[in-house]
Amino acid sequence: MKVILRKALPDDYEQIAFVHYKAWLETYTGLLPESFLKNRTLESSINIFKNNLCSNTVVAIVEGKIIGFCGWGPLRNNSFEENFGEIHGI
Repeated sequence: MKVILRKALPDDYEQIAFVHYKAWLETYTGLLPESFLKNRTLESSINIFKNNLCSNTVVAIVEGKIIGFCGWGPLRNNSFEENFGEIHGI
């Protein structure tokens, strides 16, 4: 299996959103309250990636399909004097 990594394009948002949505359900079922997970929707994931134009995101592609992603940006709560960043989603 050959994995291709590349910077995400704005048109990748639907595939990234699907990976994001499915990962939440598969990872956190049984760990987080079911009521919380039921409020997560594919549409909300689509809006996240469509609105940010997939900026600062790298995708992993196998056989032409996005199977993973990593998004990064500035620290959301920067208590350091240096300019650090953080992974926002993986």
